[in-house]
Amino acid sequence: MFGILKRYLERRKLAAGDAAALMSRYGADAYREARDRAREARQGSAIDSNRPEGHWDSVRRIIGQRTRRDGSDTASRYASGAGRRSRAE
Repeated sequence: MFGILKRYLERRKLAAGDAAALMSRYGADAYREARDRAREARQGSAIDSNRPEGHWDSVRRIIGQRTRRDGSDTASRYASGAGRRSRAE
């Protein structure tokens, strides 16, 4: 059981490190770069093939959380009410 937790924490640490590296190197384009790498990994054409399965999806999610990108477009956010301002503002 502790082995599973240890592997999980190691993978999270690796993903967080790669997310920080992409954000440092690519800045505002880090999310796009992580998304492209995740797509390449799923297609089997990834450059970093030494990463565990699902790694770049985790990196993409971490960058999305840090940059407030959730993968939805503006129209979807407004339709859900998340993009609307209240009248009190």
